[in-house]
Amino acid sequence: MSTPGRRALRFGSFDEVMPDVERLLAGHTTVGSWSLGQICRHLAVVLRRVVDLPASTPFDASKFVGEEQKNAVLASGVLPEGFPAPPEVVPDETLDARAEADNLRQALAYYRASAGPVIPHRLFGPLTKDEWHQLQLVHLAHHLSFAIPE
Repeated sequence: MSTPGRRALRFGSFDEVMPDVERLLAGHTTVGSWSLGQICRHLAVVLRRVVDLPASTPFDASKFVGEEQKNAVLASGVLPEGFPAPPEVVPDETLDARAEADNLRQALAYYRASAGPVIPHRLFGPLTKDEWHQLQLVHLAHHLSFAIPE
C-alpha cells in the first residue's frame, strides 16, 4: 500500500532531519492523514520513548517479523506503510507545526545524547545501537515523506 504523492526521502544522518523540517515549515502540503505538526509530534514521542523505556519492558516476541524483513528495511531505507502504531504514540489533536518541530529538535538531541535504546523493537526484535539509529532514520524519513515542500 502506497500513498500517492509521497516523496522519496532518505536520511543519511540525524543532521539532515531538521533542515528538511525547516524547509517544510516554509511551505508544504501533506498527503495521508496527519498534519506536519502531528508527524513531528509522533516522531518526537517515539524518539524519546525508545530510549526511556527500560530493558525490563515486556514485549511479545510472537509479533517480531523476522531478521529478513528487518534487514530489508534497514538496507532499503523504506518502512512499508501500514504498520499500526501503538495508540500512545498516535497524535489525534490538531497541533502547531512550528511548536512540534521545536519539540522534534529537542527529542532528536535527547535521543542522540542517550546511551541508546535497550528495549527490543516491537516488530524487529533486539537491535544493536547502530541498527536502532538506522531504524530511527528510516522512521523519520518515512513519516516526513508524507509532507511535500512547496
